Amino acid sequence: MTLARIKSVAGVRIPDTALCEAAVDLLESSSPQFLCTHCLRTYIFGSLAVRSLGRSVKDEEAAFCAALLHDLGLIPPYRRDNRFEIDGADAARDFCTKHHVSPERADLVWRAIALHTSPGIPTRLAGEIALVHLGAGLDFLGLGLDQVPPKVLEEILETYPRMKFKSEFHNLLVEHCQHNPAAQILTWTDDVARTAGCTLHGRPIPTATQIMAAAPWDE
Repeated sequence: MTLARIKSVAGVRIPDTALCEAAVDLLESSSPQFLCTHCLRTYIFGSLAVRSLGRSVKDEEAAFCAALLHDLGLIPPYRRDNRFEIDGADAARDFCTKHHVSPERADLVWRAIALHTSPGIPTRLAGEIALVHLGAGLDFLGLGLDQVPPKVLEEILETYPRMKFKSEFHNLLVEHCQHNPAAQILTWTDDVARTAGCTLHGRPIPTATQIMAAAPWDE
């Protein structure tokens, strides 16, 4: 399946610059198909969500690249020792540098990816950052799905099908947690790690409550 070169979906124009084409190529060459279609849905859903809030996206290239590359940190070639959002942001910034994107724009892509799972922060920042957060949240957790008209949703899913995304993505998260359990502490994926039975030094991933209780301070 080639993701390429659809001009628009649900009234959202798909950027077709050389940089955006390179982002599509990287996504397709590195990621399973269910993740590829998720990343494209993220851009479409995010664009619609930002528009519904009366916000604007000034840098479509940066927003598109951030949406398409926001889960690179879950893919084995890009896994390092950080939470996946940071590993993905670092990989996307390397991509931007390779393609001669200015440091300022590369940093925008980095922040959009690094913060995309941090509720309450991205929507207060640039539209490009809000887009990735809102789009990923809608496609992953269904946040705001009730605001998407049925015909619009049908068009998006026909163009970029889910391909058992819920279960496949969960499996990918579990793999990430097993690869690097320490990075999950005090993040939203610590619950995924504990549920999957991941351990750190032979013990379950600690909760925030447990860490606070064990802190070496008096009351």
